Amino acid sequence: MPLKRHRLLLIVALTITVCAVTLGMLAWPGHSAEATEQVSFRLAPTHGHSLAPDAPNIAESSPGDAPLLVFFPATGAVPDHYTRFLDTAHAAGFSVLGVDYHNTGMSLARSCGANMSCYGDMLANRFNGTTPTVYSHIAANDAILARLDDSLSYLRAHDPDGDWQRYMGPSGVDWNRLVLAGHSQGGGEAEYIAHLHRVRGVLMFSAPAEGLDGQTANWLTSHSATPATRVWALDDVHDMYAARIAPSWQAIGIAAGAPTRLPTGAHGLLTTLPLGTPGQSHGRVVTDKTPLEANGTPVLEPVWRWMLAQVAA
Repeated sequence: MPLKRHRLLLIVALTITVCAVTLGMLAWPGHSAEATEQVSFRLAPTHGHSLAPDAPNIAESSPGDAPLLVFFPATGAVPDHYTRFLDTAHAAGFSVLGVDYHNTGMSLARSCGANMSCYGDMLANRFNGTTPTVYSHIAANDAILARLDDSLSYLRAHDPDGDWQRYMGPSGVDWNRLVLAGHSQGGGEAEYIAHLHRVRGVLMFSAPAEGLDGQTANWLTSHSATPATRVWALDDVHDMYAARIAPSWQAIGIAAGAPTRLPTGAHGLLTTLPLGTPGQSHGRVVTDKTPLEANGTPVLEPVWRWMLAQVAA
């Protein structure tokens, strides 16, 4: 082949390759490598006050109009215990943010018992610092609302390609763009916040466990800014708190479907999977200790994906 013709063909091939790569990048508006990298971070002390607990928060953005799923861990747990679920949510098109907060000490179920006003007081204090109790007396600048605002501000500054400002309005969090999710105490907190603010949807796992002896927590039957039609929940029939969770669902307005191995099609989902002891069953519906298929994917992933599709709609 003549040398000039060979060089010409080489130049054409390189031009086509560059154009193809450029078009591939343009096919994902708002997308960049940085926007899909997971960010792990701790919040700096505010007003001279160090945060405690202070486990790393986990965040990862998705491009465009992706909703933000905010996840609250169970009592004593941290965001890093839920990476499989957060990865599933991100793969489904959500931006995700696992938030560390005051969830240490005794659970709400053990703290409050039959005191049905106690549950709402504890959840309120952990959300915004109001109504301190003997079991929870958190300052406003260390509560969930402040941590969520500070997390989004941190991400906006340190992960600019993630476009985190999408989830902030003139006065703070843009609740309409958020899906709130959580496990056990964190699930109850998600629904409590959704009572105060209209959010895109709520996903609860093994939560809330706030019914006892024919009574339920007072706040469960109060007016909710987010209707029950935007709330979905998953529990295992062997859960140690199943008898306390069922009446809590009813108080919110969640109808449970028939128990089955991989349930879908209802707002209240009950799995019959053998997840271990009743205590283990309470956690393994969503933690990283959830059972895996032979290929390493969570057995319950199809259920998670179905739930995520409902709040995305």
